[in-house]
Amino acid sequence: MRVVSIPGTEECFDLDRPGAVAAWNRALNRRYAMENLEQHGSRFVRGIEARRRRRIAELVEPFEVALDLGAEDGSLAQLWRSKGERVVLLDVDPGMLRRASGDRLAADAGSIPLRADSCDCVVLSAILEHVVDPRKTLEECCRVLRPGGQIIAYVPWDGAVVPLKKWARRCGFRLGPLHDGLAPGHLRMFDRAKLRRVFEGIVRDVRITLDPWSLGYYATTRTSGGRAPDPIQAD
Repeated sequence: MRVVSIPGTEECFDLDRPGAVAAWNRALNRRYAMENLEQHGSRFVRGIEARRRRRIAELVEPFEVALDLGAEDGSLAQLWRSKGERVVLLDVDPGMLRRASGDRLAADAGSIPLRADSCDCVVLSAILEHVVDPRKTLEECCRVLRPGGQIIAYVPWDGAVVPLKKWARRCGFRLGPLHDGLAPGHLRMFDRAKLRRVFEGIVRDVRITLDPWSLGYYATTRTSGGRAPDPIQAD
C-alpha cells in the first residue's frame, strides 16, 4: 500500500485504490499547479520555469501527431504545437483539461487511450517523478509511437533543487508556495543513472543531458518500432 498526503492538509490517498491517483493529482493541482511557477513572485523561479519550457520546445521536432502527457492546461504545448498538425493533450485531471483547447484526453499516463503507432512524438515534462510506475508509462509511450517516434522527458534535478530551496529560505529569498523539501507529488528523485535505468530495455538508446539553468535532466530517444516490449518480459 502506497499512501501519500497533501502537505498542509489532512488529505491522504492510497494510490493502490481505484481512482486514487486521479484524485491525488486533482488535489495537487489545486495547490501546486505548474502555472504557479510561471506566475511566481520570484524572478529567479520564473526564469527557471521559462527556460524549462523553452528547452522542451527546442527539442520537439516536426510531427504530424504529438502527445503531451500531463498537459494540465495545455500552456506548455502552445510553445511547440506549431511544429505539427495535431497535438493531443492528456492529463489525469479533467478540471485542468477543461481550461485547455484542442484535442483532450482525461486518462492515466499508464493506460493511454490511443491506438498503437498513432503518434510521432510524446512529451513527458515533469511526469516520471509523479507516476506510480515510470516503466509502464514509458512502455505505453512506445506503444502509441510510430517507428522512429520521438520521446522527450524532463525530470527535475531534485538532488540540487532541495538544498537550493533550503539555502534560499535561509537567505531570505521569496519562494512563496514552494515546498521546502521534495516537491509535493514527487514519488521519487532522479539522477542521471536512475533515469537511464527507467529507459533500459524499453528503448535502444537514450540521450540524457543535465541543464543546471533549468534544474533538470532531459532524456531524448527514438523508438526502433512502434510497440514496447511485452510487460511480462520487461525487467
